[in-house]
Amino acid sequence: MNEIIIDASVAEKRFAVKEDGLVTTLFIEQPTDRSDVGNIYLGRVESVRPGMNAAFINIGTKKNGFLQKDQIPAFIHSTSETKNIKPISHFLKEGEKILVQIKKDETGTKGPLLTAIIEFTSSNIVYMPEGKYISVSKKLEEEKRNTWRNLIVKKRCGQEGFIIRTAVINSSEEEISQEIAALRSEYMQLKTLANTRKAPAILVEMSNFTEELRHELSRLQSGTVFSNTRNVIEPLRLTNSSNWSFQFHHQRENIFSKHQLETELEKAQRQMIYLDDGAYIVINETEAAVVIDVNTGKFTGKQLAADTIRKTNLAALHEIARQLRIRDYGGIILVDFINMKSIRDRNKVQETFVTALKTDPKHIRVVGFTPLGIFELTRKRTKQSLSDTTQTECAVCRGSGKVDSPETIAFRLERELHGLPRGEFEAVLVECDNITRSTFAGENNRDLKRIEESLHMKILFKVINNGKYEYYLRQFDTVENIQAKLTGENR
Repeated sequence: MNEIIIDASVAEKRFAVKEDGLVTTLFIEQPTDRSDVGNIYLGRVESVRPGMNAAFINIGTKKNGFLQKDQIPAFIHSTSETKNIKPISHFLKEGEKILVQIKKDETGTKGPLLTAIIEFTSSNIVYMPEGKYISVSKKLEEEKRNTWRNLIVKKRCGQEGFIIRTAVINSSEEEISQEIAALRSEYMQLKTLANTRKAPAILVEMSNFTEELRHELSRLQSGTVFSNTRNVIEPLRLTNSSNWSFQFHHQRENIFSKHQLETELEKAQRQMIYLDDGAYIVINETEAAVVIDVNTGKFTGKQLAADTIRKTNLAALHEIARQLRIRDYGGIILVDFINMKSIRDRNKVQETFVTALKTDPKHIRVVGFTPLGIFELTRKRTKQSLSDTTQTECAVCRGSGKVDSPETIAFRLERELHGLPRGEFEAVLVECDNITRSTFAGENNRDLKRIEESLHMKILFKVINNGKYEYYLRQFDTVENIQAKLTGENR
């Protein structure tokens, strides 16, 4: 049984995926860190670097985007036998205008990674007007793959490219024809819009939250969606198959709390994860890689030490595979399993781990055990990890650890206030640090006014400084009584 739980009642939007009762995905999007992946821009070529076989494209953001030679349509379409050794300047000129799409958000000092092979996505198809190639999901049977490939070849025009998704198995030829026509129309509208704009300019802005939701609906095929906002659930109901049922959460209790997801979110931010048998794993996220250490803990087993080690590693790898998805780690991942002397045990762990990783929707490349006995893999990074989204460097420990960010604390306060009975109190006194108060109130107190109007309650603050981001609900009373208390304390 699959479940998707959506919490979009405040500016911070969240959803979780449960597969057979187990949480496999936690997605959080805050207004300040929304992903730009999928956005389409009319860019201008700022500089061409033959030594890097790449170009820097001005798309109107703080940092120029990075475009590699093999992501340029002119290179893709070239029939020259020597195109691979020709410099990028043969295919792209400085000052030239070009349509580009973000493949990967900017990270650190690096600007966003771009492609000029624009993609338009529907439930069954990824359409690339300049893509040139046709690919069919490997999850389909070979006969079905050939049938769909032949169909798309007949419908293809010019240099078009298509990726046929797994969901196509439930669709008819007529439905696919309609999708292709709609995607072509979308591309023509984009070209018309580009002709009316000056570079740099954003032409299409994607909603990553909605796109991720649609991806999960398409991947899982069926189940139940729970949402506490109708403006999110209704579009999903209209555009997805009847295999999904949709339920509106109208209770005052926060939807994540009702489904025991706040606890799961808190666990996903811990460094140490305990397993059922007393063993545990320790996860360290560094700038260069994610390092995971497996320990036996209290688990000693009843057989020989080798048996204990194998069982601990097998138990740990399933939780590691799940945590990679929940925390959305990307880049290099190193797992230090407990050392196994038996080649058979090592092969068993590797085979089982590879099988467990196959359920991950992100692309994973398994390297395997290195000569030092460390298991190495890479996982595609398309956005910030869960900890980067919800946490920030601690001002007290100067970066040696992390605490919840003021944005996370402010949204937590807003959710708690929304969960209070309406109309029982005229005002509430909140004690919090100044940064959390400013974050909660917003620019010119815009968000504070909005929340007060929604709650029909005045929110008064007392600023405290304990060296961390926090809040406390101290008093519910009339405005007059709370202000009198604050005045008395300030004398």
